[in-house]
Amino acid sequence: MRECPDCGETVFKLKIAEKQFKIVKCKSCGFIYLLNPPDEKEIYEDYYEIQYSPEDYKPDSKYGFLSEIHLINLQRVSLLKKIGANGKLLDIGCGTGLFMNIATQNGFEIEGTDVSRKALDFAKSGFGLNVYRKTLDDLIDEKKTYDVITLWHVVEHFLEPVIELNKIFQLLKPNGYCIIEVPNFNSIKFRLSGKKWKGGNHPLYHRSFFTGKSLMNILEKSGFRSKRIKISYKIPSKGKLYNLSKRIFNIFAMDTFLDFIAYRK
Repeated sequence: MRECPDCGETVFKLKIAEKQFKIVKCKSCGFIYLLNPPDEKEIYEDYYEIQYSPEDYKPDSKYGFLSEIHLINLQRVSLLKKIGANGKLLDIGCGTGLFMNIATQNGFEIEGTDVSRKALDFAKSGFGLNVYRKTLDDLIDEKKTYDVITLWHVVEHFLEPVIELNKIFQLLKPNGYCIIEVPNFNSIKFRLSGKKWKGGNHPLYHRSFFTGKSLMNILEKSGFRSKRIKISYKIPSKGKLYNLSKRIFNIFAMDTFLDFIAYRK
């Protein structure tokens, strides 16, 4: 039986059962996690469905989702500039390099790492990015350090988030920034959706499920001090009411995503 990745206890309450997957809440600390994670050896080679070319990644792409991702990544880079983040950047879980592409165009010196060979091949051949298939332990052994580390929808994939985030803490230079975004288990969308797994939180891939409180607790246990960012991406095509509701939900930590800035003490 899997122990709680936060406190190590094994007493839990079932939250959601989806086919063979069981998402449970620890009765000791309240952390929500996947009780029975599947083997990870090959599932991430099927994680990325790449049906587009590098030339399709632009604001007016014929693929609507790529236009939205392009706009979101521009806002992510604007956030980094706003908080004064600069220097050498590591994008963990870089995927096909869509964020890295925008960051590079905006002057960041950036490296990326991911587990998917297919995604890394696309990032390297399509955008000419500096990406590799290395673990956090590999980077620590190489004595790598970074001024900025980004994890856009990555931490929820960690089987042991405290341990992995502590490794990231070691890779971050003093006074550096670690920017984290995860799906919000406490979001209005997740609470109301009949198709809970569409677009996020799918237990096939996700091991840990965060609320604002639990993510802050995990970060502090990993060595960081942190604060939640009240950021909601503006998507003009979604309409004013959609964007307004996102901002309101974000105030109460009930938006679709949670964003945190973590600092090295």
